[in-house]
Amino acid sequence: MLDSDRPASARQRITRLPWFLLITALAFVAAVLAIGKLAANWLDVYLVFFGDQPQVEQSNIVSYRVWAAIALAALLCGAVSHILNSNRRMPGTLWQVLLVLVGTAIVLLCYIPGAVDLPAPKQEEDGYRAPPCYSGGDNDECVGG
Repeated sequence: MLDSDRPASARQRITRLPWFLLITALAFVAAVLAIGKLAANWLDVYLVFFGDQPQVEQSNIVSYRVWAAIALAALLCGAVSHILNSNRRMPGTLWQVLLVLVGTAIVLLCYIPGAVDLPAPKQEEDGYRAPPCYSGGDNDECVGG
């Protein structure tokens, strides 16, 4: 009997691709790549030789924003896809928790100053505007004696 001679009611077993496992693996690869790029960006700013001061350029700030967003999105996507996987196991869950914690810590440690726009604190005026006094011992020039 040939395969084409089977009755139409006989269903062939359809193997499905384990989507959640594939998404978790791709998210892991994306997170590792993004974390590596964040570390390289941090080294680009702070790895200086011979007493030079680190210089933060606009490209470093943009790079941090992009790769931090990609890393956090990949970590979140991997954790959610692992939680939705019906065949998840405890070692995989522990691995995902460890990956999210370490990845988030690395994103925070590789922070580049100026990458997050924070409002500047407002200066409170107390009404006192005396010039600083550097008289060197003669108090006649200082306000208040």
